[in-house]
Amino acid sequence: MNKIGSAMAFGLALAGPAFPADIPVKAPAQPVYSGWGGWYVGVEVGEKWKTDDWTTDCVQQSSAPLFACGTKNNKVQFPGAPDASSPHKFKNSGLRTGGYIGANTQQQNWVYGVEVDWAHYDRSDSFVGLVGCSTVACAGLAPLPGFADRTSVTNKWDASLRVRGGYLLVPDVLLYATGGIAFQQISATMSCNFATSTACLSPPNKAQTNNDTLPGWTVGGGLEWKLLPNIILRGEYRYADFGSVRSNFFQGSGDVELLSRIHVRSQIATAGIAYKFDWWR
Repeated sequence: MNKIGSAMAFGLALAGPAFPADIPVKAPAQPVYSGWGGWYVGVEVGEKWKTDDWTTDCVQQSSAPLFACGTKNNKVQFPGAPDASSPHKFKNSGLRTGGYIGANTQQQNWVYGVEVDWAHYDRSDSFVGLVGCSTVACAGLAPLPGFADRTSVTNKWDASLRVRGGYLLVPDVLLYATGGIAFQQISATMSCNFATSTACLSPPNKAQTNNDTLPGWTVGGGLEWKLLPNIILRGEYRYADFGSVRSNFFQGSGDVELLSRIHVRSQIATAGIAYKFDWWR
């Protein structure tokens, strides 16, 4: 029995090192990445805040070239122009609605893509008087009772083409940054009436509207949540700057002319919902 027991112990000792090699080793769990690659289309709604800084650089009268802007005599005809009404900030805010379309590609936890958006917005802000020539300082004449001159700016649609890049905080939540080129449509209007204005003489009633589509840049970021495999919710904030546009009024009228520029900026905060197509897999 002792010999048999010794032999069994010796055999087990020899076989022991082979046991772990025979046991399958479970590979470490790999991270699960939710599929974000593909095209998507969505709609958005939110708030927009816009600021239009209007500066009148010069007031002149083209029918009197000796007193045109840049001449020594300009201050003789318009001694205090531009007056204290320039510069003036036009500000407003309101509802912005639109849509977007884009495409993503995913590299593990990183998501990259491009996006185009377009949105409707239609808000105006007005100033009583002609910005830059609304006081006695401009032409040495005081506004008449019932002063009816008006200056206004209307911001309309905006659009952008942007790149996006983000990181998956969890498989279905994406934190991203975005930036690119942007466009803003604006209308600037000046109007005056001789019956109540000292700046409008010939013709006695004048109104002019300048329409421009301004290029600029935008930058921001947001958070997206894949509620369902093909449904993505988002919240986004962006800032945009469209630079300055030259906007001159009543040139060649033989009456007062105002040479102005407008610097346009905006901020938006939106919520959106998109449908992701499975064309890329």
